[in-house]
Amino acid sequence: MHITLPQRLFVGFSLAKPQIKQISMIQLELAPFLNTTARPVNLHNLHMTLGFLGQVDPTSYLQLLNEIEAMPKIQFSQNLTCHTFWPQAKLVCLAGQATEPLTTMARTIIEIAERNNFYISQKKYTPHVSVFRHVNMPPLAKLRCTTKLQLEPTHLHLYQSSNHSHQVNYSILASWPLTQ
Repeated sequence: MHITLPQRLFVGFSLAKPQIKQISMIQLELAPFLNTTARPVNLHNLHMTLGFLGQVDPTSYLQLLNEIEAMPKIQFSQNLTCHTFWPQAKLVCLAGQATEPLTTMARTIIEIAERNNFYISQKKYTPHVSVFRHVNMPPLAKLRCTTKLQLEPTHLHLYQSSNHSHQVNYSILASWPLTQ
């Protein structure tokens, strides 16, 4: 797919149906303890982020695709073991410690972003799946709960983030298989 206008893009991994079902149950458990404006992430939008790129213009888009195509895309297994609250983003996420293949891919995405003048996060990479948005202050006792969500993605995806009627939607623009 080719883009004709600047698009808000990020790179990540989709989730398998059993993982989506498990996250749906976590959302049901947490919802009663969150503020009334908190919104669960739509199940079709669930993903594990590798790197946010920000606005990408059409002239940089093909270069981005080529660089992602050329980077190592290594199979991995990643555990997400805790609930966490990110106050600046107003998110509740499931998070974990990055495995080595995931750390390597995250570093490569940062290098691609640097070469192409895309957005670069100043925070250390943390593998995560956002489960609630617009969270003001969650109950800390509930966040201390642990979970065991094991992800074993098969593909790396380039996603487009778009807003429609005050709802965020993530569309996959391109995919690459992970290899051993």
